[in-house]
Amino acid sequence: MASIGTADDKLQWTGHGANRILSRSIRLQPIDASVDRVVVTAMAADPRGHLLAVAGDDHVIRILHVDTMRLLHTLGDGKRDSTSGHTDWIRTMTFDPTGRRLASAGNDGRFIIWNRDRDFAIHQEINSAPALACIRFDPFGQQIAAVGFSRNLFLIGMAATPRQRIACDCADLRCCAYRDDGRLLVVGGRDGHLVYFDPVSGREVADKNRFTAEHEERIRDIAFLPRSNTLLSVGEDGRLLQINSQAQRVDAEVSLTSGRLFSVIAVSPQCAVAAGSDDTLYVVKLATATSSARLIETLDGHRGSVPALAMIDTILFSGGFDATLRRWDVSDLLRTTDPAEEKLARRPFDLDEQIHRRVMPDTADEEPPKAMDQPSSSSERPDIAPAF
Repeated sequence: MASIGTADDKLQWTGHGANRILSRSIRLQPIDASVDRVVVTAMAADPRGHLLAVAGDDHVIRILHVDTMRLLHTLGDGKRDSTSGHTDWIRTMTFDPTGRRLASAGNDGRFIIWNRDRDFAIHQEINSAPALACIRFDPFGQQIAAVGFSRNLFLIGMAATPRQRIACDCADLRCCAYRDDGRLLVVGGRDGHLVYFDPVSGREVADKNRFTAEHEERIRDIAFLPRSNTLLSVGEDGRLLQINSQAQRVDAEVSLTSGRLFSVIAVSPQCAVAAGSDDTLYVVKLATATSSARLIETLDGHRGSVPALAMIDTILFSGGFDATLRRWDVSDLLRTTDPAEEKLARRPFDLDEQIHRRVMPDTADEEPPKAMDQPSSSSERPDIAPAF
């Protein structure tokens, strides 16, 4: 088991005032001796809390142990003619809710599902996909939404939906996200609009032409707060928006930078972190009924754009074009949250407890639906039915 670190690994304190946050800077080891450094292009957090998947511009995925940051598995060989992984930039990755499957996609038209129970061997591969910017499992692991550099939203899964390929008005879709009850899917892209879909029928929930664009420029990332109607979005206009997805209304916005924002993540029911082209991570306290959304901290250390964020427990991970992966301990920052404000910050919806247990397994050993736990081969039905 090899370390991913180099002599450049170091600890650093950042933050201002009482919010002093310790970060660890790590460089991924190249697998090719001719490569000097590896830029982080995408990340995915293990829902069990043990692993972090990190994709590099060498077209290789590294599976790291969260606590030690040691390398456990290397997926793919990065070669242009590879048959064991990706051959171009990996733009997006996502674990299913059980943590047993990791899906990856990017510029090469390959959509790959990796099987954790078999040391992340390839479980299924589709070679007919377009270039994809974002893929997400639904909360039950039964469907995957995929968007990319086209106007199509793809809905793929075991159960065929009435509409598996949906043409949107925007010709450059960059992000998608499911609400935790699985009843709403939101996509965004170049035109600055968010579009809301019923993921079962594939139909739009509302006509977006009734609304002005949420962002003035391309939307780059969106994320729901856990078990909440509140949706966060960031874009190339440098703003973070807090949106009530039930009413499809912008409740709050914060202008963070004159640069572009590429990624956003909820770190608590009260706080979000956004990052982008100006090397900085922005910690935002979300709006409540009694207070406005506001910037409360900036985290410095990267020396390049930050396209990827991930969160496991109280540890925030950021991956940058400066060829570093940073591990931030934000436990002290999260302890400043106020339970009363937390209740106000969330837009709760009724979530059946049986469904919630399927979304958030109580133990790592909980069995997923049987249909989703079978290996695929040329003679077996695949986990996902291609929609591309």
